[in-house]
Amino acid sequence: MTLSRAAGDRLATAGRRSYSRRDALRLGVTGAGLLALTAACGDRGSGGLGGSGGSGGSGGEINISQGSGISYAALIIIQAKGWLEQDLPGRTINWKTVSGGAATRDGIVSGSLQLGVSGYGPYLIGWDAGVPWKVVCSLNDMPLWLVAKDPKFRSLKDFGPADQIAAVSPGSIQSVMLQRAAQQQLGDAHALDKNIVAMAHPEALQALVAGQLAGAYTSPPFQFQAVEQGARKLVDSYELFGPHGFNAVVTSEEYAAANPDVLASFHKNVTRANELITTSPAEAAEILSEAEKGEIAPEKYQEYLTYTGIEFTTAPHGVLKLSAFMKEVGVIKKTPADWRDIVFDTIKKENGS
Repeated sequence: MTLSRAAGDRLATAGRRSYSRRDALRLGVTGAGLLALTAACGDRGSGGLGGSGGSGGSGGEINISQGSGISYAALIIIQAKGWLEQDLPGRTINWKTVSGGAATRDGIVSGSLQLGVSGYGPYLIGWDAGVPWKVVCSLNDMPLWLVAKDPKFRSLKDFGPADQIAAVSPGSIQSVMLQRAAQQQLGDAHALDKNIVAMAHPEALQALVAGQLAGAYTSPPFQFQAVEQGARKLVDSYELFGPHGFNAVVTSEEYAAANPDVLASFHKNVTRANELITTSPAEAAEILSEAEKGEIAPEKYQEYLTYTGIEFTTAPHGVLKLSAFMKEVGVIKKTPADWRDIVFDTIKKENGS
């Protein structure tokens, strides 16, 4: 996987300069990510990103990232059923839990991951920065909520400079949604950028309920659980952009070219798992509950899976609207001309937007 010279220079430069909060939010690059990007781009003589045995090879080991929440339901079902192992004999499938799309990007760039899950915010930031990756398939459409528990927070106008808001990372789709809400309510998309603290969704829920955070921008089921424990919804992403995709499976163009069977299997089995969730939510809920050792009862999982507005689909939705806003507020510098420009052939014939 070889970056263009311009893209390589841009990412290598990113590794050398110091970053302000605004720069980090625009690029979505963590300290570890900067090191990975710099290492990947700094040695053009070694063949660029991935190198031998990296994300572009056709080796027998497939490392896949996933995260926390029902957005990953299809992947949990695939893992429980062993469908990838059935389709890809001789391959070793390893599932890695990461904190968000930025971590997935860093893993794919460094070669420690072959495929992974990213929200569309981090995906577009990486694509804009020159990371040669595309979408294998979407996983779902889901509304994302900013919630607060302290009754003094009724709108974004109630947040002061010291009031912390958890999001999985700067540049996450949740942080982009917060910027859109701030633009609408406060007249400045970046008004609350400095309020954001990076925190994984499960920890954010715990901190919010304990009174350690002013707000938490998470995802299902954590936002539902927060409301069940006394929080209230302040922002709904569907009210900002309409129904939109949340997470997608991504990989490098080099890995896709070398492993078309892996991409075909992944798309087929995400479709299969999504159909199970849609047609037999009780069965899907049982699998998810068992995977988490009963921490969430099957009946509660079924309630979450069938919440109004959640759709398990492999087609990406709302990507062009999201990218247009991100360019408008300076998070990215360019947008795809068509959603098909950023996806593999696995989903080009689907009804995306």
